Amino acid sequence: MRCLIVEDQTMFLQLLCKMLQGLPGLEVVGTATNCHDAFEACRKLRPDSLILDLALPDGDGLRVARFLQLLQPEAKALVLSAQASIFVCPEELEAMVVAVVDKTSTYETLRDLISAVLIQEMPLDAEAKGAVGTLTPRQQEIYNLIGQGFSNKAIAHATGLAVATVETHRKAIARRLNCSGAELVRRAALDLGPVP
Repeated sequence: MRCLIVEDQTMFLQLLCKMLQGLPGLEVVGTATNCHDAFEACRKLRPDSLILDLALPDGDGLRVARFLQLLQPEAKALVLSAQASIFVCPEELEAMVVAVVDKTSTYETLRDLISAVLIQEMPLDAEAKGAVGTLTPRQQEIYNLIGQGFSNKAIAHATGLAVATVETHRKAIARRLNCSGAELVRRAALDLGPVP
């Protein structure tokens, strides 16, 4: 997965680059701190994925997502925002935007989400597909809470995460296990087994 990071805060951009260096399956091919540079990077590098700040000095980061979508229709985007809880994804970008992450999330949460929604988008082998054992530790924790009947809001309260972050994890878990909605809840409850 070839990734372009678009973030105007230099220190946060450097932190993201350092964090992603250790993730197998992901290569940071470029960075940009504004829309203009991001358009150029998309044109030259044709990344598979974006990690995208919404508030850029010369415009809305979603313009970059729309531009890459024209060049690479299968590209994915992970949106970073200080206002993740109120972000509403435009309809035309729903297939592209795989996660919305609160910028105030912890280092571990950011790393786990990036790994879950960008790298794990890659096909799994037949044995690994659908296996609960392939979930990250944070996803496993959320999966167990789903099995106990917790709502997204209750899971957010129990884990200290934003509701939007819980929703992102839940979508990643559903994709990983190839089930969603009531089937995900049923499977999580069955996997939980009897409560001691």
